[in-house]
Amino acid sequence: MVAADGLRSAARALLLPGHPGPRYSGFTTWRTVVPDPGRPVPAGETWGRGALTGVIPLTGGRVYLYAAALTPPGGRAADGDERAELLRRYGDWHRGLVDLLHSADPAAVLRHDAWELADPLPALHGGRVALLGDAAHAMTPFQGQGACQALEDAVVLAHALAGAAVTGALAAYTAARLPRTTAVTAGSRRVGRLVGLRAAPAVALRTPSSRRPAGCPNGRPSGPRRRCWTGGRRRSGRPARRPVSRGRPGPPRSG
Repeated sequence: MVAADGLRSAARALLLPGHPGPRYSGFTTWRTVVPDPGRPVPAGETWGRGALTGVIPLTGGRVYLYAAALTPPGGRAADGDERAELLRRYGDWHRGLVDLLHSADPAAVLRHDAWELADPLPALHGGRVALLGDAAHAMTPFQGQGACQALEDAVVLAHALAGAAVTGALAAYTAARLPRTTAVTAGSRRVGRLVGLRAAPAVALRTPSSRRPAGCPNGRPSGPRRRCWTGGRRRSGRPARRPVSRGRPGPPRSG
């Protein structure tokens, strides 16, 4: 049996009852697709203090917009309007971002807490059951690898099962995938810790606030997949206000 039943996998809980399960990463995330803004929007990210935003152009001129911020789990916008919440948090960031936020449909903004399996599983299988995707290695979104790793799982598992006994095939699947997914999960967590920095000295070390990368005028990326390490600065050059949340960076809290 292949168990791809997600973050709170019932199959994983049965196979590994002693595993602590998913932990809250400290971050809440938002996602939406913005209609064609009528101008080119290059892909890139802007990092602030304990928060980030990113954009990816899609077909038809549409723009995929995402954001993350340190905040306690289970939160929701007080007025139920997550677009308004994004504007409260990011409304004094650079104008290109703010324009996109104003163009978003409030009903199309999704908000989800980011949970992860911070403690790697001892194996990705048990008996004749294989765990796949988030059931096996749920991770934070900071490397964009969650779905990618699930696809890799499927390819490796199919290859292992081709013409091999199930027991040996599943052991080979774990041997091939566990080191890889453990490394990717840890790498995403490290990126999250960088995003989570809020103290001015730490942000200054992460992001030289007096310099922007070439091609990022006013904190806006211009090259493919470029990241603008702006330190969350206003267009005027004054530091942006801190996120509304009082969440703190550090090890994920258990959920």
